[in-house]
Amino acid sequence: MASEATTYFYTLIALGTVGLMVTATFQTQAVGLRTISERGELERLLEVIAAEGTELIALTEAGGASAKVSLHLPRTVGDKRWWARLVSDSSGAWVEGAFGTAWEGRPELNVDLPWNISASGTYEGGVGTLSLACEAQGSEIVLTLSSWEAG
Repeated sequence: MASEATTYFYTLIALGTVGLMVTATFQTQAVGLRTISERGELERLLEVIAAEGTELIALTEAGGASAKVSLHLPRTVGDKRWWARLVSDSSGAWVEGAFGTAWEGRPELNVDLPWNISASGTYEGGVGTLSLACEAQGSEIVLTLSSWEAG
């Protein structure tokens, strides 16, 4: 009888171990799916910023006037803070962004803008309303990203 109780005990230990392994596997998969979803949402936000910026550039090029738009974007993606900035150099212009502390580290994603512009500015998710302004300065088109806070 003592060996039968020991067998039951070891069976319970084995079942508990297998249960913990299955639970850990499901938790790992859930974290992976959440990360993929959050990254996709950040990419969508950057594409929205790039699309609005491209539209402002087209309006400015066509009419020669300044144009400005404000976008209400989410404070966080999932439970993560996000940031975006406009960058341009001799090779082109783009919107880049990432999660975490603003403007630190290497951006996770970027979306291209028209290459013949000057782009600058930053925005941190949840800090005011995102504002995009575009104007012609001589022969150059300048696109600026900023945060507008009502006050």
